Amino acid sequence: MKNILVIFFVTALLFSCNDQTNYFPTKEGRKISYNIDFTNKEKKKKTYKQNYIFLKNDNQVFPMLRNDGHVVYYKREEKGIIRINTKYLYSEFISIPKNKLDYKKNNFVLKFPLEQGTSWVTKDQTNLIMKVGYDKVFQTFLPFEMQNEIVNLKDSIRLRDKKIENCVKVLGKGKTSYNPGPPLGNINIEVISISWYAPGYGLVRLFREEKADSETMGHIIFDKVMVLED
Repeated sequence: MKNILVIFFVTALLFSCNDQTNYFPTKEGRKISYNIDFTNKEKKKKTYKQNYIFLKNDNQVFPMLRNDGHVVYYKREEKGIIRINTKYLYSEFISIPKNKLDYKKNNFVLKFPLEQGTSWVTKDQTNLIMKVGYDKVFQTFLPFEMQNEIVNLKDSIRLRDKKIENCVKVLGKGKTSYNPGPPLGNINIEVISISWYAPGYGLVRLFREEKADSETMGHIIFDKVMVLED
């Protein structure tokens, strides 16, 4: 009987240490900060900060509030962590196209099992800005499907002076096209996204690049890195 209890305890311990949801912790009151570097098509870099806090959950639905009033709702399901809704608390004061709030609904953030080769598709939109001459500016907001796949379970990443190990690395790839009309022809756009999730931390880094085969659009880079507490 004692041996059975020992086996049960060890098995339970191993299971808890490898808990898939530990790669997306959602404890109420948990605060997260990120530094973001955004490089536009003119290769000018802008750096800013985002702060998040997890609010009280309700029936496995976890709201996450950003410092600008943006709220994202996540749900923990058997098949993974899914983003089910997004809104702005102060939307009456912010002018944002409705499709920019809706396109991320019902997308898996992480798909279970956390195994190399696990794949899923998410809905996404481009963010490239097209400039023609000095007075014509077009924000693309083109819908496309991102093909995501877990490509590494033991990746490591360095944040400041700390090395974070056993990260799940997710590679996303997508493409679409845009035809603004003459004299320009069809413009092809490729998007690459790389995310790292660490046990006990969640998302520690997100790198995203959008590039087009036309100089009128160029490419942009978005790099979001977690700020570790001292």
